[in-house]
Amino acid sequence: MTSWELRGVRAVQGSFLMGPLDLGIGESETVAVIGRSGAGKTTLLRAIAGLVPLDAGEVLKGGTAVGGWPPERRRLAYVPQGLGLFPHLTVRRNVEFAARLRHPADAVERSDRLLRRFHLESFAARRPGELSTGEQQRVAVARALATEPELLLWDEPLGALDVATREELLEALATVREDDRIPLLLVTHDPSIAYSLADRFLLLEGGQMRFLGAAAPLVERPGDPFVARFLGYENVFSRAALSDLAEVPLGEWLLSRSGALGLAFGSGAVRLRDPPEAAWTASVRRREPSPAGMRLDLDVGGVPLSALVPLRGSDGAAAAGAIGASVGLDIDPADLHPLGGWP
Repeated sequence: MTSWELRGVRAVQGSFLMGPLDLGIGESETVAVIGRSGAGKTTLLRAIAGLVPLDAGEVLKGGTAVGGWPPERRRLAYVPQGLGLFPHLTVRRNVEFAARLRHPADAVERSDRLLRRFHLESFAARRPGELSTGEQQRVAVARALATEPELLLWDEPLGALDVATREELLEALATVREDDRIPLLLVTHDPSIAYSLADRFLLLEGGQMRFLGAAAPLVERPGDPFVARFLGYENVFSRAALSDLAEVPLGEWLLSRSGALGLAFGSGAVRLRDPPEAAWTASVRRREPSPAGMRLDLDVGGVPLSALVPLRGSDGAAAAGAIGASVGLDIDPADLHPLGGWP
């Protein structure tokens, strides 16, 4: 497989400037691109694909500059938002069309092999609109591989995936990673997909790279409220929100421990206690059972909190109160993460 590199890549879209960015993508490596809407994620992928002209910098494939090459010569596959399947063609023809771009002589054989690989044989005569979301995802993967790409760019094809569809997508992309060993640059708002596939995370903000590295340091130092929420912290407060809650004792306590951009902590940091021993008293607003325990939405004098309480054990009885009941709680300061931005 081929490694890819961005050197000082900059692209302009209207009034939006992305870059300059430097990034290396190793052979068979997966990089998850995250960031708020408008951060430049799609612009980045389209610039690599050759669909957005570079204002400066260079894209290199195996050390060769390809910034001046047309998209079809770069040997990559770009899956856009919405998947980009041809609605008027059958599944077989969608995959076969891509295969003909590289191997017109045996496009049918290659497309049949990909249909079998992704368990699409029984859907071959259907059109994309007749398929489930998960089936469409598998067609998109098969069509992308039909061109034998040396880089796969996957741009948040479908946003809110249900559990079953997410598993189908993960299974399909995992085979690309393990069997084809194609480097993958993946834009996603789904942390479960990012955690399952990515070797590294790339955080974009305002067209600039704010973080590039493994998940662990990102989890330990989220940096800002957006990243904290993406990573799964259930209790996330901006500095401004905490300032508005400063008249409430808990709000003042949290504000004194926040960073310049706010504070984040997981639901596990909120521990229920018997009221005489607890630092704070909360009202139960919502309860939702889960395999991990009882998820509680709490209100502490106007401060909203999320807690996760084991269904068994000493705290289980305390969590069993009805909605509207009062419960005592503590918050472990060691579990608090001040949000202070990025270097």
